[in-house]
Amino acid sequence: MAKYNFDKEVCRKGTNCIKWDMTPQIWGKKNLLPMWIADMDFPTPKFFTDALVKRVDGGVLGYGCRPKAWYDAIIAWFKERYNWKIDASQIGFVPGIVVGIAHALRCFTKPGDKVLIFPPVYYPFANQIAYAGCKEVDCPLVLKENHGSEDYYIDFKDLEKKIKGCKAMILCNPHNPGGRVWSLAELKKIAKLCVDNNVFVISDEIHCDLSFHPHIPFATVSAKQAENTITFHAPSKTFNCAGVGASEWVATNRQLHDKFAAYLRGGEFDGGHYDSYMPSTILYSAKGAEWLEQALDYIKANIAFVEDFLRENFTVDTLDAKGKVGSTQLIRMIRPEASFLIFLDFRKLGLTQKELVEFVVDKAHLALNDGAVFGQGGEGFMRLNIGCPRKTLKKAMNQLKYAFCKKYKV
Repeated sequence: MAKYNFDKEVCRKGTNCIKWDMTPQIWGKKNLLPMWIADMDFPTPKFFTDALVKRVDGGVLGYGCRPKAWYDAIIAWFKERYNWKIDASQIGFVPGIVVGIAHALRCFTKPGDKVLIFPPVYYPFANQIAYAGCKEVDCPLVLKENHGSEDYYIDFKDLEKKIKGCKAMILCNPHNPGGRVWSLAELKKIAKLCVDNNVFVISDEIHCDLSFHPHIPFATVSAKQAENTITFHAPSKTFNCAGVGASEWVATNRQLHDKFAAYLRGGEFDGGHYDSYMPSTILYSAKGAEWLEQALDYIKANIAFVEDFLRENFTVDTLDAKGKVGSTQLIRMIRPEASFLIFLDFRKLGLTQKELVEFVVDKAHLALNDGAVFGQGGEGFMRLNIGCPRKTLKKAMNQLKYAFCKKYKV
């Protein structure tokens, strides 16, 4: 069994890397540690990059076709990990999941249609709804305490009201930025409401392979809902190869599949470049599963590190009205059940969102995602990317600690 080194630091500066090379341009500052955009600083699996090198060494970078091995790898991966039995006739290609969502909205909705989302949620959902000329319907998630942590939950009473009249829903499964892995009971409730109201579902499942709990593909929850769902999936987040531009979509309803496939084909949207089919073909394998298992262990350890660091360094003594001594943790986190993203909760600091962003950027010198961009409920939060070597993560957390101690004189 190969042993992978996730402590290895890779210099990404000067490589046309959005995370590192675009940070000074986006924030207008040169001294920020980038912990924002959702790719990892871990080396992409070497057995995959070796295959890319071998392919390039072939000497001719001509047009690429979609090989049978690509379909076979996806089919085997879904069956092994999620017990989801699909066949090649149900699978298609898109160069990215947001691209796929944009096309799905244009294929299955028309301007003016209502599309429901669960904010705070991955902000390109709202962007693409607007670009498609549709009307965004928000069903805000509810934040509740759960065994000493915070977790997001769906307000089903609110959903039952707001889903009426909607043409489509974009589901983030697992959720981003909260990291919730939706339970079977929750998914069944969503599915029933969608079936009863004839709502088409676009399920973004890009983070599912990075789940620490059993992931349930939305299309497997209900036979009826499977008939009205398109699922997007990709190796990009899982194996840190987003730059290759490779994603797959699955629709088990033949009519739905053929309609979307024809739409993509008609616009020449369904083709990949020379290496587009290699990530899924190579990474959805025993070697890929082995690498992923070790990556998940490292990410879980990073999550535990952040959780302990926040508790140990941002907890202050308090005194209630009766003079009783207690304690309050001023910076908390939503413990993710999937992926390498943590939604940090700064609300107890009592800052406006503008003040919070200035504190994180100007005082802690960190480039994090502003929680407000994820929509209603994101105010008071910032999203932290922990898909990095522990040394980088420690540096980021110590910068936050230093800024906190300086500002609050603790």
